[in-house]
This record gives sequence, structure tokens and C-alpha cells, in this order.
Amino acid sequence: MNILCYGDSNTYGLTPDWKGRYPRNIRWTGRLQAILGPEHYVIEDGLVGRTCACPDEHRYGRSALDFLPVALECHHPLDFLVLAMGTNDCKMVKARTVEDAAVGMEQLVILSKRMLAPQAKLLIVTSAPLRPPVLQADPDFDQLSIELSRQLAAAHRKIAEHYDCLHLDAGSVTQTGDVDGEHLDETGHAQLAEAIAKIILENKIERNDLS
Repeated sequence: MNILCYGDSNTYGLTPDWKGRYPRNIRWTGRLQAILGPEHYVIEDGLVGRTCACPDEHRYGRSALDFLPVALECHHPLDFLVLAMGTNDCKMVKARTVEDAAVGMEQLVILSKRMLAPQAKLLIVTSAPLRPPVLQADPDFDQLSIELSRQLAAAHRKIAEHYDCLHLDAGSVTQTGDVDGEHLDETGHAQLAEAIAKIILENKIERNDLS
């Protein structure tokens, strides 16, 4: 199966100290590839600061809604699309309600459903919630951001149910690291990879005309 993992800095593998990027064998995408084996092809597309649909006035190309269509065309045909994000939609300048934080994910799902083959599966992975250390580590977040991040999984789950998608609350299997309360540490990447692999294997589709 061809599996596109499209996400933010935790898909990119930014380390919690913000000093670098975990190597592929540590990032959850690389671990996912190792678990699934060579008969599967895990495509990694992670970008620091990526939101579902909100542009960033300081950094170009951060809205997933603008660039996901290009990624879907580049990597066609896909059997599985993993949309792994949510944290950046909770920034102070992006959203002040969970509805605002979640609306972009619904737009991504609608777009993806239109472009993917009917047999392809779509998995929404809601980012693990922010934790208090983020208040000192990242000035883009405040206490309300933390609260919104805790509510986001329920909002994403409703979207998944409505559009017949799969859903994983990353916060149910792991948590953000102690250093910045925003990014996964090595253990977190391993735990997330295992959870996503389980869902993919349980929902595996046969490759017929998706070749």
C-alpha cells in the first residue's frame, strides 16, 4: 500500500529542544515503515508550523489546504492518507474556540475525499494535546490554546464520523514531551507509530485498480 503521512512539525520530527530533527528511524513515519514492512510505502510530508487551513503571515506555505492537492497528485495512487495535525490551529492568532480550530480539518477531509480513489482510506490523527511547558517554550500559545488542544480530538472525531473516516486521538496513546509540551520525544514517536500501524493493518485494502 502507498501511505501518505501529511502533517506538521511532529511529522517532520522536530526535536522538543527545537535544535534539530529526529532521524528517520526515530520519527514516527520511519518507525511506521519499519513496522509495516517493505510491501508498504510510507511517504512522509511534514512541515514545521503547518496548519489545516490558516496561512501564516511570517512563513509561506503553512496552510495544508493550499498544498495538499499538490501532494495528493504527486503521490497518486494512494491507498491511505494520514492527516496528522491540529496543534498549530490552536495558536492564539488562529483560533479562540474549538470550532474555529477544527474547521480547517473538515475542509481538508472534503478536499481529500474528492481527490482520492473511492477505495482509499483516510485517517485523521489529532495531535496530542499541548502541555503547560509550552507556555514558556512557545509564545504563540496561551492557556486557552492548551484547553482548545484538549478539546480538539472530540471535534475531529465528529468530522471523521460524518465523512466516514478513521480517527486516532494521539493523546490517547502518547503525550507531548516534558521539554516544550508541544513536540513528541522518542518514546512518543514510537507509541504513535505503533497505534497508527495497528489502524492501517486493521483497515488494509487490497490493491486492485489502485496501481
